[in-house]
Amino acid sequence: MPLLRESGRLELVDGAHAQALGERVRFEISDGHTPGLLLAEIVADGGGVVFCADLIPGRPWVHLPITMGYDRYPELLIDEKRAFLADKLARNVRLFFTHDSACAMAAVARDDGGRYSTRDEHAELAAWPLAA
Repeated sequence: MPLLRESGRLELVDGAHAQALGERVRFEISDGHTPGLLLAEIVADGGGVVFCADLIPGRPWVHLPITMGYDRYPELLIDEKRAFLADKLARNVRLFFTHDSACAMAAVARDDGGRYSTRDEHAELAAWPLAA
């Protein structure tokens, strides 16, 4: 890494944005699944899309108490998911899943009882235009 750092091509991200990528890419860190898991969001007018990685790998994991057996800190993960989903719902950010063979992307929904789920599900993505 010293050679990369000395080349001037390495930027260590400290916060929600990287200087090289600007305000249209936003980062969040999760520590519940694996400490330091980085989640990247493409910010767009009227919404956006976030790469959920293993924080929420597919639709079944959107329900708050559902975690994977190998999550490092499942109780922390549930708290992180609660805040993450509330934020994405409020800002109309869609979820991009890594481990859902039937759904590539979906919007967040919440019922009257407070349970999170998905809506506007897309089985596959060929292209998704973002507003400038």
